[in-house]
Amino acid sequence: MSEKIAILADSGSDVPKELLKQYNNIEVAPMLVIMAGEEYRDNVDITPEQFYARLGEADQFPKTAAPTQGSVEAHVASLKERGFNRIIGITVSAHLSTTFGIFTNVARENADIKMEVINTRNIGIGSGLFAVYAEEMIDSGQTFDETIQFLKQSVEDSRTFFYIPSLKYLRAGGRIGRVAGLIGSVLNIKPVIATDSEGIYFPVAKARSEQKAISKMVKLAADVIASHKSVRVGVANGADVPLQEKVFDRLHSAFPQLKIYRGSISPALGVHTGPGLVGIGVQVGEGE
Repeated sequence: MSEKIAILADSGSDVPKELLKQYNNIEVAPMLVIMAGEEYRDNVDITPEQFYARLGEADQFPKTAAPTQGSVEAHVASLKERGFNRIIGITVSAHLSTTFGIFTNVARENADIKMEVINTRNIGIGSGLFAVYAEEMIDSGQTFDETIQFLKQSVEDSRTFFYIPSLKYLRAGGRIGRVAGLIGSVLNIKPVIATDSEGIYFPVAKARSEQKAISKMVKLAADVIASHKSVRVGVANGADVPLQEKVFDRLHSAFPQLKIYRGSISPALGVHTGPGLVGIGVQVGEGE
């Protein structure tokens, strides 16, 4: 039986929209956003623009939840009905969400289809770029098993870096990780946060101004890009497109030959970061 490979990602992985438009073998299981007692499916019932507008008026911090197992099962059933017999699951870091566990349970319970789940140990565009890499492997004729092998090898060196003007949303959402040490430090500190090799947040750089923080973040990403032959890169924002464009311009100037994806982070991630985020994802391929 010939392989027909699909990709199923969670919405926190921020798969580039242009990839979703171009390919019909990719589906996204939405996380949930709870605001003012109402539950919304991430990027389905609420857009990033709507989310940030409501966030400014919210009396309480919103909350999030992983996709329900039922919704993930529904996506798997839909893919099977469309003739796919192999599924690559892509999720944000297992340390930041229970999504990986839910995807893994669904894979285990669907013995009639071969499904492997990748814990990217990244988040946002950094996780979404794994879908880009997977699609490249599929298009180049790699088998399902070969594609899974390449994806797993690429996890260790792939990184997400992001700048946020305030830590209060990370703290309120309980996703503070190893960034907790910055709480109570100099009030005007501007941190650059990254996911480490285990997929846990940690402060990778600190600065006294936004401009210096952005410069440090761009340099960190550029160092990873320059150190590897096969990379996919994306820049994402949370209600700050102008700052995103500044970051994009600097990366594009340094690496003019490189395709750089752009987009908004999902509302489910915005809950934990608040407005003003700009992030860079660098996905390293071919087990380098």
